[in-house]
Amino acid sequence: MFRRFIGKKKKASFKRILYFYTLILSIVPVLLLGIVSSSIAMNAVQEEVNHNHQVVLNQVQYQADRFLQMIDTDSIQLANNTMMEKLMQVGPSMKNFDLFIEMLDLIQNQRGISEISYDVSLVFSKYGKIHSNRYGYINDDEFPYSDLINRFRTPGKFPFIISPYTYPNQSEILIARPVPLFYADEPDGYIIFHVATSPLMSLIQESELGNKRRVLILDDQAKVVMSPNPEEIGKRLYSSQLYQYWSNPSLTARSLTLDNIEYQFSSQKSVMNNWSYISLTETSLLTAKSQWIVNLTWLMVLVLTILWAIVVYFGTKRLHIPIESLISKIPLTVKTVPNEKDSLKALDIFIEYMVSTNDQLQSQINEQIPYLKEIMLQKLLRGEIDSDYAKKMDSYRFFEKSNFFYVCVVELDKYALFRETYEEKDRALLWYALRKMIIETYEEEPRFFSVTSMPLSNQIAIIIGMEKVNDKSEETLRHLTHYFIDKINQYFPFTVTAALSKPVRDYRSICEGYQQARDLLSYRLLLGSNQLIVPEDIQSSVEKSRASIFRTQKSIVHSILHGNLETAKNKLYEMEQMVPQVMHNVEAVRGLFTYLIGEIEVHMQEMGLDESSILPKDRYTDLYSMTSLNEVTEWFIHVIFPRVIEHIHSTQVSLQKKLVQQILFYIHEHYDTDLSLQQIADEFETSPSHISRVFKEETLVNFSDYLIQYRMDKAKEFLIHTDMPIKDISEKLCYTSVQNFNRIFKQTVHMPPGKYRKQFREAPSDQESESSVEC
Repeated sequence: MFRRFIGKKKKASFKRILYFYTLILSIVPVLLLGIVSSSIAMNAVQEEVNHNHQVVLNQVQYQADRFLQMIDTDSIQLANNTMMEKLMQVGPSMKNFDLFIEMLDLIQNQRGISEISYDVSLVFSKYGKIHSNRYGYINDDEFPYSDLINRFRTPGKFPFIISPYTYPNQSEILIARPVPLFYADEPDGYIIFHVATSPLMSLIQESELGNKRRVLILDDQAKVVMSPNPEEIGKRLYSSQLYQYWSNPSLTARSLTLDNIEYQFSSQKSVMNNWSYISLTETSLLTAKSQWIVNLTWLMVLVLTILWAIVVYFGTKRLHIPIESLISKIPLTVKTVPNEKDSLKALDIFIEYMVSTNDQLQSQINEQIPYLKEIMLQKLLRGEIDSDYAKKMDSYRFFEKSNFFYVCVVELDKYALFRETYEEKDRALLWYALRKMIIETYEEEPRFFSVTSMPLSNQIAIIIGMEKVNDKSEETLRHLTHYFIDKINQYFPFTVTAALSKPVRDYRSICEGYQQARDLLSYRLLLGSNQLIVPEDIQSSVEKSRASIFRTQKSIVHSILHGNLETAKNKLYEMEQMVPQVMHNVEAVRGLFTYLIGEIEVHMQEMGLDESSILPKDRYTDLYSMTSLNEVTEWFIHVIFPRVIEHIHSTQVSLQKKLVQQILFYIHEHYDTDLSLQQIADEFETSPSHISRVFKEETLVNFSDYLIQYRMDKAKEFLIHTDMPIKDISEKLCYTSVQNFNRIFKQTVHMPPGKYRKQFREAPSDQESESSVEC
């Protein structure tokens, strides 16, 4: 019959063979499926219920554990905060008001960014006080849960997790932690989190699978923490059989009667908090469902048998039409079998051709993937990532099994010298070798996943991904970074400085880590090069007086102008030691040394010297290209100081002129003190008469007249550019009275100080009015 059906004298057509085998392969499996399905319906339903129970319980446990873990994390962060520890020690007094307010701001900020809504109460156990953003500042006996505070004093395991309705009117979960977290005898205080149970209630309600199924959450005392029935919350298990299953999970029987209804029982315990998660399904639902499945199975078998018979009859007639349509669309260059019976052969040839073409395209794509990967990583570092790029990152699996990311930026210390020493081709090879060495170093640790990119021509950015972050992994990461820095020093003729950011959670935040690492690199000027810089190396700013630095700076200028190179060197070394202790901003440090160059230029101009012909032409550019304090210091000592001192010595200036220049410099620095001719003579170890004579010969002005004129010039500046009262100006210029100052000012300027200030400040408006009239 089979031969008669498919044809015995000649080869059967594809259409007839397709019809026969489709009929056999479609009807027989349906019949077998019906027989097998009806026999295993009960077991399948039971397994499904158990599986559903387990899925529901896993989901409920996961969400509940995640809920408590987020609260636990927030409580640990607050309890472990140094400000919180200090506040608990000193107490909430007015003396510590600033610390108290700062701690409240920290709590408010943490509550604002938390996914869970909660209130916080601070228990100052040593002082009998409690501050809560819910109850305010109260005594501990006024606290609604004062019994809980007494419970803290008994030895117990923290954190305390108090189920709802443990205390009267307690509809919330209480979580308590000691401060500090680790204490010897007794903690200084406690933190209590008041957490609403609405998220857990929503979780229970969302996990319900019908009116005949229930999910319960029990604590370690067999009290109901969450239930679909709010009246059960806070009560102990009222069923002895259910309590027996809860207390002895090893029991194999999983059927019980509750309120005269038989249930199937499933449970599991959380390792995190020892809570139990219970799922109950009415047995009647299982038996009804199994019978319904049996009937439905045989009905489906009958329907499918009829349906497949119809489909096979009509489908095989039309199934060959798509094949013919495909054959007609094959390009002539590929279509090598025109015979209709060989249509599958032609289609097979075309598919082979497509596979070969696809392999070639895939090879070309693989060649371009490194470049595409580099572009995508650079966009990631710059933060230029949208939803499309996020999908690409996921599809390429750049950061598989990585939940946290560090960004390490490695930069050459002397890139200008590197460019001058090597040609472009050699530089590319060195960069490749350097990136290879870095990747091999991090691959020694199997927990790390790292990729590199070159966002700048003198910079390598390494993104290190890991599944979780702890102190040990961070210590290992720093050790490996120090290790490859040492290897670079050993195998390469240049040095690098690396900066390691703090960990970021999402790869979309990698740009923040990259920016932080770049900011850390700017601290090379303070911390030095050829090392690893981490955020802990950058100390927070402290308000310190910087007068000592400026005095040292003036001493350096004074020593240079007097030709004392050794004194200038010592003072510069002294300033180098003070700068990192006083200044933490790199731009401020550069500004300090820029100001030092400017001071030298100003005094050289006062001495009649051409500073542009003495100092380097690109001195400010050279200064800003330096990356360490030591490099700046050596540049001043070996380049700036020798040129200035040598030129001063080589200039044929008389001793008398030098002395007068030094006196002028001294007057300009001390005009706001009680300056006298005798004081000048004592300063320069000579007689007042000699000072008076040489000063008059060189400046053609008496010492007293010059001092008066200089002070009056300063008074003009104060009157024009400040709102300083005339009395304060008089005192600043060391005049005994305002009348005396007014008299001398009028004699010098030919008008009183008040009129001079008014005349100057009215002048711009007058000029504008005159200009408008002319127009």
